[in-house]
Amino acid sequence: MKVTATQNWFLGVLVALATMINSQAVYAAGNAQKYRTAPTAYNAQGNPNYGFGPRVRALPIDVIAGDRIIGRDPDLFIRGEILRHYHNGYPD
Repeated sequence: MKVTATQNWFLGVLVALATMINSQAVYAAGNAQKYRTAPTAYNAQGNPNYGFGPRVRALPIDVIAGDRIIGRDPDLFIRGEILRHYHNGYPD
């Protein structure tokens, strides 16, 4: 089968259009990840008598149980210990 110049041009336009659509979808997916908001939780440390406080943005170093921030530490092992002690009922 012989391909004419018009068919070749049309095929090139279709490929270019498909590439543009695909690149915009990839760009949009990347921006959705970039601008995702941080989760929020009640700061239980702000009012420990009642177990809740003001609603604040959770940081990566926060220890969250349910919807409450119960502690904060930069060490991953210590965050695990805080969460484990919170759920097991150990005293502070």
